[in-house]
Amino acid sequence: MMRTRGALAAFVAAGSLLLAGCAAGESPQPGDDVVATEPGSAASDTAEPDAGSAGSSESVLTFTSTTIDGEEFAAADLAGKPTVFWFWAPWCPTCVSQSPQVLDLAEQHGDDVNVVGVAGLDELAAMEDFIEKTDTDGLTHLNDESGEVWRHFGITAQSTFAVVDENGVVTDTGYLEPDELSARVAELAG
Repeated sequence: MMRTRGALAAFVAAGSLLLAGCAAGESPQPGDDVVATEPGSAASDTAEPDAGSAGSSESVLTFTSTTIDGEEFAAADLAGKPTVFWFWAPWCPTCVSQSPQVLDLAEQHGDDVNVVGVAGLDELAAMEDFIEKTDTDGLTHLNDESGEVWRHFGITAQSTFAVVDENGVVTDTGYLEPDELSARVAELAG
């Protein structure tokens, strides 16, 4: 009985540490051996990128998906303008706190830069609640319950940004501070 309580306490402590990492704004960098998790589930497999990670000259705009609203989405339609992909999870407090920054970015550079949210690690209803709570319904959000887009980019945790140039080449990935993200986007927007 005592051994079971100890194991349970260790499991709860480990889960708390994972969630605390999200709240602290830390995110893995490319190459880190970290996995994305959701409360109450086993860790997912570490993702390997299907296409160009930062530093590669290969376009990542080779996938299709579905938006939260059920519309078909073709990444190839984004070519010609830089794009910021924001990978978020509905239960992530860091993601919630980043929503005003992402909205400001879209408003400031909306004519020159695409901003796309990529929701994962939960179900559609939770994704819809997050969008309503954060007032980000003016952005395009992809429903990535299956994690296909996350794997395509090699994303292993929320909140992560992938900044892509007009040719579809990833220039930056990872957790980016607001000033850092704004500067990189302004540079790409010209």
